[in-house]
Amino acid sequence: MLTGKQRSFLKSMAHNLKPVTQLGKDGISESFLDQISILLDRHELIKINVLDNSMESAEHAATEICEALNAEFVQAIGNKFTIYRQSRIDPMIEIPGADNSRVKINKQKKAAASVKTETLTKKGGKKSKPLKGKRSVVKAKKAEEEAAVKAAAKQTFKFFSKGRSSSKKRQ
Repeated sequence: MLTGKQRSFLKSMAHNLKPVTQLGKDGISESFLDQISILLDRHELIKINVLDNSMESAEHAATEICEALNAEFVQAIGNKFTIYRQSRIDPMIEIPGADNSRVKINKQKKAAASVKTETLTKKGGKKSKPLKGKRSVVKAKKAEEEAAVKAAAKQTFKFFSKGRSSSKKRQ
């Protein structure tokens, strides 16, 4: 159950969201609930549009979906409603005043995974070696030559700029 502040926080996050799916005249079916469950696992906070030809109102549909999927109702405005459920796979949203331990653990796992610098091969899990073919050697030589040309250009620029500045001072 969400508190008022938590619901307000989620409303502010949902303000910029566009409806992810639509509820039509067929109403709430098992396939629709499966689709919403997948979307909630991916996004945690989703907005749904109820079409005009649907037999249900947005608030009634939202309460049915929340009961079926163990989600939290956030708000309903006109034909659109917003629901929230913490992702079981990849929790991302930190709600103030709630138990965010799963979110913090998930962020730590992502940070640890992004820090990995070793590249592993598919066979055996050994480190893969950098390319040492003809093309990579040629590219390395070109890069060294370009660096040498740039360094020489900087030195000549410094030499000529020193000469000009001293001649201007004499006049």
